[in-house]
Amino acid sequence: MTRDHEMERNIRTALEHAAPNKLNSILSSCNEANNNADMSVSSQTESGRKEGAVIKMSEKKRRKTGLAAIAAVAAAFVLCFGGYYLLGRGQTPQVDSIVMLDVNPSLSLYVDAAEKVISAEALNDDAKEILGTMDLKDTSLEVAVNAIIGSMLQKGYLGDLQNSILVSVENSDAAKSQEIEQKVSQAIASAVQTDSSTSVDAAVLSQTVSADDTQLKELAAQYGISLGKAALIQEVITQDASLSFDSLATMSINEIALIASSKHIASDTVTQTGTASDKAYISREEALAAALSHAGVAEGDVSYSKIEFDSEDGVMVYEIEFRAGTTEYEYDINAVSGEVLKFEKEDHGSQGQSAGQGNTGNATDTSAFIGEDAAAQAALSHAGVAEADATYINSYLEYDDGRPEHYEVEFMAENIRYEYEIDLYSGAVLKNSAEQKGNHQDAQQTQPAQTQPAQTQASTQASSGNYIGETAALNAALSHAGVAEGDLTERKVELDRDDGRMIYEIEFKAGRMEYEYDVDALTGDILKAESDWDD
Repeated sequence: MTRDHEMERNIRTALEHAAPNKLNSILSSCNEANNNADMSVSSQTESGRKEGAVIKMSEKKRRKTGLAAIAAVAAAFVLCFGGYYLLGRGQTPQVDSIVMLDVNPSLSLYVDAAEKVISAEALNDDAKEILGTMDLKDTSLEVAVNAIIGSMLQKGYLGDLQNSILVSVENSDAAKSQEIEQKVSQAIASAVQTDSSTSVDAAVLSQTVSADDTQLKELAAQYGISLGKAALIQEVITQDASLSFDSLATMSINEIALIASSKHIASDTVTQTGTASDKAYISREEALAAALSHAGVAEGDVSYSKIEFDSEDGVMVYEIEFRAGTTEYEYDINAVSGEVLKFEKEDHGSQGQSAGQGNTGNATDTSAFIGEDAAAQAALSHAGVAEADATYINSYLEYDDGRPEHYEVEFMAENIRYEYEIDLYSGAVLKNSAEQKGNHQDAQQTQPAQTQPAQTQASTQASSGNYIGETAALNAALSHAGVAEGDLTERKVELDRDDGRMIYEIEFKAGRMEYEYDVDALTGDILKAESDWDD
């Protein structure tokens, strides 16, 4: 009621000022003039009318003036009451999009259809420090982003050592989401270069997300992170099973980006411009040197090495594997200090020597092998991939009980990760797999040396909302493998949770082949498929 009285007061004041009443002063002036005229009249015209007399205002004129005043009052009333209704009684601004910004500070901007900020929400303590006393309400999205990035630069959350930021946009309209995603990314790129003293070559990762993904929302709530960061982590661990949600949830976006890049993880859902900074860490060469020094191995004696960023209990490490002679080494090196955190070695020398006694064949004579380059070419040829189109190629000897068993070849091309086992002497494909990154499908086959059929991939669709059941999951795996149920000699189906997703783990044998499958418990999609000879 108090607000209504205040409104009436405001309207009354507006009405009083909208049409000032000058009628009385005008009439008073007319009467005064008329009296003066009567005193000064000296003659009369032939028609009997006095010259110089003031003619009184007719009632019609007065009525017209009154109507004009009333009209002005009415207009003022409409303006005042209409303004009150729109401003005081209008609808609350509706959220059209949610823009999430993650560095280590994580915050969300709630934006209306005109891309004006309705509110800003800090999702962790670092974000509260970034927002401080800033009031971003009613500012444009671009202005708000500039203010936030400026605060991150000033407070040291963005800089040369940590330069990566994740932009995630949630909107029911996919096209609008992508449009806002691009605008925000461009605003960030501009903001980090505005001041030459604090300019940063930022790495901007961007994606669109959906609030309809219940599983993702639960993970975000469980780990206290944004929906956008949860989506990024889920994308990374889906493509590399050696990583876990637990290990990545506490890491910054820059650290996650470095790990994904070093493991050659590609995605068709996350776009990245710029390169994540590794300036806070020792170099790959320094990490390898630390491992070699600890192992007492000269770099010239190393026949193969693999170095990747990884996370160990929330600490950035270099995961290093190398081979010298018949000994294989594995190391975890602290990426900041170069300290050896973990190491393992397996010496196959004595086993290989024992196995080779009295045998003059090629079991340990590597001179007859085709070589790592030829093995890589055999794998590329089988995959139909030109060497120039492969982003990286690893080719090395794989040992079993001290004996060289086959060549392992790994490479990436067009977001597909290929893994091959190549025969030591003939270059034939013994086993191969191809995984489409971003589509979460994996197909793997093993073939005799003399046959190299093309791979096939299939998926069985099932209704969502309830688990499809063991029978449907097994049928999906059998269909993918091209195996009839009547040919099975062994089978095993179990429901399990893998990285927050419910799956059926399936193992079966048919003839001399062993098969292992992971099938999505809700959709029936093939998530993983492997097959190998039953030795």
